[in-house]
Amino acid sequence: TTVRMSDRTLTLLLATGATFACASLVARVRSRAARRLTMSGAAEPAVRWALDDDARTAASADQAHILAQAWGSDPEIGVFGGTLCAVPFVRTTTDGLVMHGSLAYCNGGGLREGSPRPGVCLVHTAVGPQDLYLRWRAHALATRGYVVLIADLLGDPHGDGWEPAWCGPRREVYTGEGRPLLQRRTREALQQLAESPLVDASRLALVGWCFGGRA
Repeated sequence: TTVRMSDRTLTLLLATGATFACASLVARVRSRAARRLTMSGAAEPAVRWALDDDARTAASADQAHILAQAWGSDPEIGVFGGTLCAVPFVRTTTDGLVMHGSLAYCNGGGLREGSPRPGVCLVHTAVGPQDLYLRWRAHALATRGYVVLIADLLGDPHGDGWEPAWCGPRREVYTGEGRPLLQRRTREALQQLAESPLVDASRLALVGWCFGGRA
C-alpha cells in the first residue's frame, strides 16, 4: 500500500520564538498565501516547501512520524529564537530540466539582518528532493545563518521519487557516461543559489547524501 505523506497531513508546528514541536499527523506546515520574503522581516514568515502541498515526503506514515519527532526534538532548532521561512524554488536548467527545489532561511534569533548570507546547496538522495529529512537539515542549517537550497536533480514536484518505477529511469541518465550531466546540473543548482539576492555568492557550500554525494 502506498502512503502519501505531505505537508497537508504532517503536523510540524512553528510556535512563537520558533520553538519547533511535533504533534499528531493532522495539520499543515505551509501557507497558501505565502509571499516572497526578504530578510528584513517586512512580511510575515511563511513555510511552504513545495508548490504541491500534497507532495509525498517519506516512504511511509511511520517513517514520516519518526522523522517528525526527531525534527521536533532537535535541540539546536529548539533553542533558536527566530522564525523559519521556506519557499518553493523552481528553476529550469539550460538543458530543460525543471528543478523543483526549496529555499529556506531564518529571521531573528540573533541572526544578522539586511545583508547577504552564505549559501548551502543540499543534493538529495535517490528518492529526490521532496524529503522530510532534507527539510529538517535545511531548517537546522538555516538557524545557523545559512540560506539553504534543497536542489532537485530529478525534476520532481510531487514526491514521485519515492516510487522506484518513476525515479529509476531518471537516475539512470546520470550513470556511466551520464556523470558529466549530473555534475553540470549540480553546478547549475549551485549557481542558481548564488544568484539569489539573499546569498553571498563568495561563500557557498555543497552537501550531498547517497545519490547526491556522487554529484
